[in-house]
Amino acid sequence: MGQRRTRRIYTDLGMPIGLLARQRVCWPAPMIATKEYTEGTTTFLSADIEHYAADSHQLTSDLPVFYNPRMRVNRDLSVLFLLAYLDRSPIQAMCEPLAGCGVRTLRYLNECPGEFHALVSDTNPLALDVVRKNIERYGFEHRTTIKRGDAKVLLLTESREKRFDFVDLDPFGSPAPFLTAAVQSLSPKRAMLGLTATDMPVLCGAQPRVAIRKYGGLSIRAPFSHELAVRLLIGRAYSVAAMNDCAVYPLAALSTDHYIRVWLDIRTSCTDSNDQARNMGFVVYCEGCMRTETVPLGPSLTQLRIQHERDDCKGRVSLAGPLWTGEMYNQSLLDTASQFLSKKPDNYDKRVPKLLGAMREENALADHIYVDIHALCDLHGLESPSMASLMTRLREAGYKASRTHFRPTAIRTNASVREITASARDLTNPM
Repeated sequence: MGQRRTRRIYTDLGMPIGLLARQRVCWPAPMIATKEYTEGTTTFLSADIEHYAADSHQLTSDLPVFYNPRMRVNRDLSVLFLLAYLDRSPIQAMCEPLAGCGVRTLRYLNECPGEFHALVSDTNPLALDVVRKNIERYGFEHRTTIKRGDAKVLLLTESREKRFDFVDLDPFGSPAPFLTAAVQSLSPKRAMLGLTATDMPVLCGAQPRVAIRKYGGLSIRAPFSHELAVRLLIGRAYSVAAMNDCAVYPLAALSTDHYIRVWLDIRTSCTDSNDQARNMGFVVYCEGCMRTETVPLGPSLTQLRIQHERDDCKGRVSLAGPLWTGEMYNQSLLDTASQFLSKKPDNYDKRVPKLLGAMREENALADHIYVDIHALCDLHGLESPSMASLMTRLREAGYKASRTHFRPTAIRTNASVREITASARDLTNPM
């Protein structure tokens, strides 16, 4: 069979249009095939995915103007969380330095209250042309500045006179290269930072050395690797913020499809930043008995010992981190976002209510790494019980238990792995 090739549209210059978009050219941008899309209450233009992409499920940066419909849940929750944030802390200026077609900022302007100003940027002149058309369609020219340039340079130069109250980083890959500039561009009093990461092989243990380089911590392969990915990202954000005398207060975290996303409240405070150092540590995991322990940074690391779930366990022990071991959610923000969702549920993807509901439920147990019940039962040769029946059994035994949005086959609980295994065995093999 022949190799699948990406379809490319060529300009009169004999150059692929995707390549032209990345060049610093001075001639007028060529016409591209566009299509109208709708998210929430916002209708916008972007490159026609069906026209340019060989596989609409495997989009690449070769699109003349990048737009990924599969990230709608990300943007839906971002709108809800900004609505909740604005409910208690109004903003005056925001920045999206990696805008693509600009749908994210356009939705903020159209679906969130206030008269905040938005700076939108990209290195792609074709993308900025589409952004300009989308902004003009809604008459937001007076609230928007569109500039072409490098994201890091723009964040630092455009924040000299007035810092941003909200910066949204949604890169193709890792947000790590932009973190320092983003933190330094934020308002010192209080600001929100949104970070998306799509380099999941790096964050989930396939490339641990790259994880150390980009996120300052070791990633491992584990049934809960997506939570480790979120904690590595928050940990990196904390490290950068702390170097700039800022504290980090996680508002929410999302793991779905092929990416993770975190929303952070950033405030200048050396005292709080020093105190938050105790939220940095390691996660120790035994592959043989699935025992997981969280170990804070400090002298205790020199005497690190894991208490296995079985006395005869000789499983390999892995160490992930340093990473963030503290809270991942702000309950008040989640509750407020849920209220906004209930007012206009049809404006959001059908998965959003379930995801947001799971976040609200798991927050009380977010200091316990989730346990994948299917993986645990496979380890012990058991059939997997339903999550509902297992959580009920654990609660009847006096433990706390909740579902998690990270994985439908996992739960959070303060019960030990041994107790979870015993409960699962009782449910699937009753005497």
